[in-house]
Amino acid sequence: MDTKTKNRMKRSNLCSFLVLGTLEAAWAPMVPYIKDRFALSEGDLGLLLLCSGLGSFAFLPVIGMLCSRLGCRRTVYICGTLLSLTLLGIATSADVYLCALMLFVFGAMGIGVDVSSNVNAVMVEAQFKKPLMSGFHGGYSLGTLIGSALASALLTLGLNLASDAFVIMLLALVAVFLGGRYLLSDIRTKEQGSGNVQNAAAANKRDKPRFFVPPLVIVVGVMCFFMYSIEGAVMSWSAVFVTQERNISLEAAGFIYTSFAVAMTVMRLVGNTLVTRTGRRNTVTLGAILVSLGFAMVVLIPHVLGSIAGFLVVGIGAANIVPQLVSFAGTVKGLPVQSTISIINALGYSGVLAGPVIIGFVSDLYSLSVTFMGIAAVMLLVGMVGFMILGRKSAPDIKTGQSVNEE
Repeated sequence: MDTKTKNRMKRSNLCSFLVLGTLEAAWAPMVPYIKDRFALSEGDLGLLLLCSGLGSFAFLPVIGMLCSRLGCRRTVYICGTLLSLTLLGIATSADVYLCALMLFVFGAMGIGVDVSSNVNAVMVEAQFKKPLMSGFHGGYSLGTLIGSALASALLTLGLNLASDAFVIMLLALVAVFLGGRYLLSDIRTKEQGSGNVQNAAAANKRDKPRFFVPPLVIVVGVMCFFMYSIEGAVMSWSAVFVTQERNISLEAAGFIYTSFAVAMTVMRLVGNTLVTRTGRRNTVTLGAILVSLGFAMVVLIPHVLGSIAGFLVVGIGAANIVPQLVSFAGTVKGLPVQSTISIINALGYSGVLAGPVIIGFVSDLYSLSVTFMGIAAVMLLVGMVGFMILGRKSAPDIKTGQSVNEE
């Protein structure tokens, strides 16, 4: 494969993540408008927002099959198109039930682009035999910054909600079809490293039940649950913490999450180089320690600068943990990669939904400070588990894609 084709493959995969992040983030500034349009209470709005998560879970069992039958390119084309159209559908819905349906489809198509992009990334990384996953996920993080900034800017300039969504939809559709041309068209015949992706389940079908899920996949999925929960915690509770505990105004509190998001984006964009130099295990372990340190700083330094620095450290540490866990999970034997990624996403997205709720419940019983210190302790556990499973002799080497001691 020539260098030009390789670069096109990388750019296509980066573009699919970028589009996903842009469209998902573009929805966030629309939430207050939807709330006002239908005169929703906070509780009703919460139920409406839940429709997106339900759509994600409903579509997860299907997306692996679509990737197998259609390939990542066609799956991204279909799901990316519908994701773009439903953003416009949400913005123009005249009925709350129609809006709920659009959000359901929006969540389903979002997970479709997510899983197919990750499946493609695992295979491209294996073909190149070097770490690429962090950079691809950096495209998603960059997309979230672009999407929220673009949607907010268009609304600020005076465009109504429908016009705002229409502009973003057109840009996303162009990016999907022009940028995604070099995604993989057939994943059933591709190989990962020493052949793990070539339907890994077939290699074990004599020994394992049809729906056997390797325990290691569950372990990695639970780790992703905690990491997604932490991202949800920062998004949902960082502003609450600094307004209550550090007396910051509501207007300024939003910049706390911005520091986290910018740190995560930058670290993911340089993540490939970082992982190449330090290794996957060190990246995950040290990242978990930094996340733990960051939450401890937020609680123990009684000043707004401590909160800003703490959440900045959390973003630096958390940035490359999930990409490396997904990359590692794609090499686990016993399941096709598309099934593995679907399971990881199911557990991860449950963290997005359940994490902020659990944090709110624990905070009511104790306090937000105690909850954040509990998160710091959990992250040390995540670091320990990551150190153990990524240091196994059968774990694939990040540079060669082959196991140190192939079984």
